[in-house]
Amino acid sequence: MTSKTPLYNLQNGAGATFTRLAGWEVADTFGDPADEYRAATEGSAVLDCSYMGRFNVTGKDALDLLNRLSSNRVDPLPPGTGAATILTTNKGRVIDLLHLFAVDDRLVMLTSPETRERVAEYIDMFTFLEEATMEDVTEATSMITVLGPSTPDVVRRVTGLSVVSLEPYSSLNVNLDGTAATVLRTDPAGNTGYDFIVAADRAEAAWSALINAGASPIGERTYNTMRVEAGIPRYGWELSEAVNPWEVNLGQYINFEKGCYIGQEVILRLNTYQKVQRRMARLSFSDATVGADAVLRSEEKDAGIVT
Repeated sequence: MTSKTPLYNLQNGAGATFTRLAGWEVADTFGDPADEYRAATEGSAVLDCSYMGRFNVTGKDALDLLNRLSSNRVDPLPPGTGAATILTTNKGRVIDLLHLFAVDDRLVMLTSPETRERVAEYIDMFTFLEEATMEDVTEATSMITVLGPSTPDVVRRVTGLSVVSLEPYSSLNVNLDGTAATVLRTDPAGNTGYDFIVAADRAEAAWSALINAGASPIGERTYNTMRVEAGIPRYGWELSEAVNPWEVNLGQYINFEKGCYIGQEVILRLNTYQKVQRRMARLSFSDATVGADAVLRSEEKDAGIVT
C-alpha cells in the first residue's frame, strides 16, 4: 500500500511527477531539475518531507532513556535545543540516525521513513519502568522543508521573525501566515535549512504561504543530488543495519565520554583498534550510465559499491 502526503493533490495540480519512497508517493520533480537545483543552491526552495517519521516523546525519563540507548549525549537538552544521535544494534550496526528537538514539554523525534516502526519497536523493547511515552504523529502532521541561502528572508516574511541566529538543532513555535507551526533548524542538504511541522489539514496553506513568500518547489531528485554533494548519508542508500557508524561518516554523533549504550563496546573498539575497513566517499564519473549498486573494482578485487 502506498501513502500520499497531505500535499499530494496540491503538488499534482502544480505539475509534479512522483516517485515512490519507503511506501510514499513523493514529488520527484516539478518539471526542470536544473531550475530546482538553482533555486535550492542560489535562492530558496521548498520540499515536502512529510514522509519522515515524527514522534512526540514525553515523560520525565524520556531523555535518560534515549541517552542510554544511543551514541550521543542527549541528556540534558534544554528547551529550544536539540541533537542528533545514532540508534545501534548490540553489534554496533546502524538502526537509524535520530534527530531530537526539545520543544516545550516534549521531544520531537525525527526518524527516516523506512525505520519509523523499527525505531518505535526498538525503543519500546528497552522501556521497562521508565516514565516515557512515544506518540507517532506522522499521519497527523506534515513536514515542509525550506532550504537555500535566501531561506531566512522567506521565513521572516511568513512568520515575522528572524531566524538568522537560530543554531542547528534549535527550534521555535511560530505562526506561519496564520498556521501554527514548529520550526526546526536542520540543514538537511548541508546548507541553511528549516523544517516546519504543521497539522496535516494546514499543510496546503503553509506550503502556499512559503511559495508566495519566494520559495520555489523542488522534488526528491534535486534534494538527493544536494545531499550527495554534501556527503550526507541517507537511509536506504548508505545507512542500514549492514554498516557501522564509522563506515558512513557518522563519527560526529558518537560521544566518547558518556555512559554505556547499546553497541558502544563494538563501536569504540572498531575505532580504537583501527578496524574500520571501508568508508563512504563521494565519486564522480565521466559515464552517466553508472548507477546505484554498481561494483567498484581494483586490481580484480571488489573495492566498493555505488549507492
